[in-house]
Amino acid sequence: MDDAAYFQAIPKAELHLHLDGSVRPKTVLELAKENGVPLPIDDLAKLSDFLEANENTASLVEYITFFELPIAVLQTVPALERATYELCEDLKHDNVRYAEIRYGPWLHVQQGLSLTDVIRAVLSGWTRGRKDFRLEGGIIVTALRDMPPAQNLALAQVAGRFVSDGVIGFDLAGDEAGHPPVLHEDAFRLARSLGLNITIHAGEAAGPESVRQAISMGALRLGHGIRAQEDPEVVATIRENGVQLDTAPTSNAQTKAVRRLQDHPLKRFYEQGIKVTISTDSRTVSHITLTREFQNVVAALGCSPEQVWAMNLQALEGGFGDEVGRARLRHEFVDAEAMLRRGRVTG
Repeated sequence: MDDAAYFQAIPKAELHLHLDGSVRPKTVLELAKENGVPLPIDDLAKLSDFLEANENTASLVEYITFFELPIAVLQTVPALERATYELCEDLKHDNVRYAEIRYGPWLHVQQGLSLTDVIRAVLSGWTRGRKDFRLEGGIIVTALRDMPPAQNLALAQVAGRFVSDGVIGFDLAGDEAGHPPVLHEDAFRLARSLGLNITIHAGEAAGPESVRQAISMGALRLGHGIRAQEDPEVVATIRENGVQLDTAPTSNAQTKAVRRLQDHPLKRFYEQGIKVTISTDSRTVSHITLTREFQNVVAALGCSPEQVWAMNLQALEGGFGDEVGRARLRHEFVDAEAMLRRGRVTG
């Protein structure tokens, strides 16, 4: 069994996955027509290209622009339910068994939905998808860096009402430059008090100080954290505090968190004893699956399949979802991988 077949076959866990960056192009096309959203291109193949970033994308700010059309079509309850359910189906095809899907509810109220409406719609899609496609995990509600702190405080309050219904975490995303996480400290203090786990995007478009602030605000996990490598003291803080870095190498190269994929510090972080995981970030925008991301990490970064498997297990162990469910999945993961490894050795 070659690496491609092995990585497709192993059960996988994905922790850093944006709903609005992972909508099927066909669904974007259909929802736009249904809801009267103007399309730049009325051709599926060309629209797919329009929705995808690539190696020529210049920055995180430019990368975020690829989310604008999917967000525009995700403004109704049926659209949000559909996109979430279809993402669950796509995860099943990628043999992902544990997933955490994140999104920013404030981005989906442009046509009159309330924050409660938006959260309920995504949870509805997740609940159906979880059952139909045998997934475990949950939903992470994401606050936005460039919004007034009072709005993110209100979001934390609403999100906290759904802790027992599938919302398992609270996040902060958006352009890091000029928007330090500490501005939203009150929202994260409230989120923690309501039982939400904390993860914050940091060290992607801003440097080590952003990472330091995110950790001080109670982040158990960081989205990306790549630029921590610029400060050995911050790297030491991450390791000593057991903070987990949920990386997405293809996306990190597209947002220029690293100059090129081959420069990604994932392998070095792993060898330094830092908890690291691998995700796609945005399956449509980055035009990637977790299977292919695992292959890229081996081919471009020199990680061994055994190291990638260890990072995959770390994703499961570091997840915010139900502990009993994750423990059950761990047995499933280990047993399945052992059988596949025997096949690789004898094949």
